[in-house]
Amino acid sequence: MAHKRCPTKAGGNILRNNSKMTAHRLCWKLGIVAFALQVLIGVAFAEEILTLERCINLALANNQDLKIAQKRIIESKGKKQEAFGNFLPTLSASGSYTRLKESPKMSVSFGVYEETFELGPEDLYSTQLTLRQPLFAWWKIYHGDKQARLNYRLVNEEYKQVKNNLIFEVKRAFYNLLLARQFVIIAEEAVDVTDSHYKTARALYKEGRVSDYDVSRAKVQLVNNQTKLIKAKNNLKLAREELSFLLNTKLEEDWKVKGDFPREKREVSLEDTLGKALRERSEIRQLMIQEEVGKVSIKLARAENRPNLDFLANYEYTNPFYNREEWGESWNVILSLNFPLFSGLSNLGRVKQAKAGLEQVKILRSQVEQRIKLEVRKAIFDMEEARERIEAQKENVELARANLKIAEERYRLGLMSEIELRDAQLSLTQAETDYFQALYDYNVASAFLDRAIGKYQ
Repeated sequence: MAHKRCPTKAGGNILRNNSKMTAHRLCWKLGIVAFALQVLIGVAFAEEILTLERCINLALANNQDLKIAQKRIIESKGKKQEAFGNFLPTLSASGSYTRLKESPKMSVSFGVYEETFELGPEDLYSTQLTLRQPLFAWWKIYHGDKQARLNYRLVNEEYKQVKNNLIFEVKRAFYNLLLARQFVIIAEEAVDVTDSHYKTARALYKEGRVSDYDVSRAKVQLVNNQTKLIKAKNNLKLAREELSFLLNTKLEEDWKVKGDFPREKREVSLEDTLGKALRERSEIRQLMIQEEVGKVSIKLARAENRPNLDFLANYEYTNPFYNREEWGESWNVILSLNFPLFSGLSNLGRVKQAKAGLEQVKILRSQVEQRIKLEVRKAIFDMEEARERIEAQKENVELARANLKIAEERYRLGLMSEIELRDAQLSLTQAETDYFQALYDYNVASAFLDRAIGKYQ
């Protein structure tokens, strides 16, 4: 008879302990997963916040104009390598196989008898190696190589110019977005204030303390401010689009910028800044390189009408060899001298083109130097003018805010007309607008000065 074993108390405790341990492990794993998801979500949201530094880095990594400039550097590097290759020998190999319809024959008559002889087989094989080495080309190869190296330097300077302009444009667009955002805040505050005034006017009208004309004017002012808010929000959208275009990066729909206008005063010396700009600006360096290119181009054009001396060596391995059906080798070396006698005046025309191009570069360099000096002076003058406006408007905003509080209280007590209250509102809005506009102008002028001296290169 079979007996069933009942679980002991110890066994039940073991099962319960195992269940608790399993549940504990499961909770621990779920906790790790939840923490990891929270971190990933936090990173995803953090990526939506764009600082000025991150905007610059995104633009440098993704902007199309900068990518094109990078590809031009690679292209120019290839051309430099190609030009250097002209110093080196070239080695080529060729091979051929020919099947004749019939082998070549020769008939010889001996009186009434005629004998036919085969001169070779029907199958012909030939292989050849050719070595060519320029020995002297009247410096054409040297000048061509130097021109390619100068062009490589030129393209690198063009890349620096694109980078310099791009960083400035990103800064300007970022500050423009900050300004547009601040104008929305000012417009929202103006709507809130005029809405409060409109409600106050209606309450006073019910008490018979103001006329319906005052209520109507308060309503008109409220609608005007609401319209300005709509326009301010649209300008904010446009500013976001402009910055997004420069970054050329796919962003989430609700991305935001983090930052404020730097308020520290910047001390600059006009003389030192002008000297630095003329030394560091990539545009000046480009023109200096172009002058060198122009001089080399003249020498290269003149060298086109000079003799060339080349060395050639050929090695052949053929079958048949001297009409015998066997493999045989042969070789030869050649010194080739080529002297152009008349090129239809085309070479003279190339020399004139190169000289005229060099003169154009010299004139352009002088023009660019004057333009850079003007840019530096304009940036410094704009900074000084904007700094003065910042100091004046900062105090003006505080006074306008205090005046509005006094005007609101006097209007509530019936001691001031609605027109006077509206003037106080407009004064505060205008003072805040002018203050942040001055901050924007100062920082854009400062960024423009950095661009003028080539700081972002």
